[in-house]
Amino acid sequence: MATVDQILASVAERLRGRPVPDDLRRLAAIQAERPADAGRSRDPLLHTGTVIFEPGESHALLDHSYLNDNDRADPDIMANIAAIDTVLPHAAWIGTLVDGDVVGYWLHPDEPVGEPPLVVTFSTEGEFDIQPGESLVEAVIYHYAGYEDDRFAAVADLYEAHGLPITARRADDLLYRRAVVNPGVLHSKRYEQECAARGLS
Repeated sequence: MATVDQILASVAERLRGRPVPDDLRRLAAIQAERPADAGRSRDPLLHTGTVIFEPGESHALLDHSYLNDNDRADPDIMANIAAIDTVLPHAAWIGTLVDGDVVGYWLHPDEPVGEPPLVVTFSTEGEFDIQPGESLVEAVIYHYAGYEDDRFAAVADLYEAHGLPITARRADDLLYRRAVVNPGVLHSKRYEQECAARGLS
C-alpha cells in the first residue's frame, strides 16, 4: 500500500497544480494509515466503499479496458466512447465510490478559478454528474446515503469522528453549485457531434 506522501504526490499531479483540498489530504491519511483490523464500523472509507487512487492507478471506466471486440466494432458505442474521451480530461479523477463509479474534481477551463472545484462523478452507466456538497467528503456521503436522512447523519458522524467537518446532516441541506459547463450536457453535445460525423444521426 502506498504511503500518505505517495498518494498526495499522485493526487497533486492529477490536480495539475491546484492545491490538494484539506479533506482529501485527510482521506489519503485514513487510507494509507489504516490499521490491519480496521472494519466498516470504524473506517469511513471502508464504510462508504470509497478508495483514493494510488500512484499509477486508473480504472476501467477511464481507460475503456472493459470494451470487447464486439463493442469496438459497434459504431454507436465508439461514438459514445469518443464523446466520453472529450469530457474525461476536464476532470481530475482521484478515486472510486461504492458502486464502481469514479469521482474527481471538475476542472473545465470555463469554471471560476477562485472557487473550490466542483466534485464530479462518472458512473458505470456512462453518465457524468456534478455532486452536491461543499467538499469531496460531502459528495461521498451524498452518493452513499442519498436522501435517507438517518443513514446520511450516521455516516456524517463517522467522518466527523475522523476529523472531517460536515456542514449538513441530510442531503436536502447540502449546498448545490451549478457548473458553468455541465459535464453531462457537454457529453451529450459531443455524442451528437460524434454520431453526426459517423453518419449515425
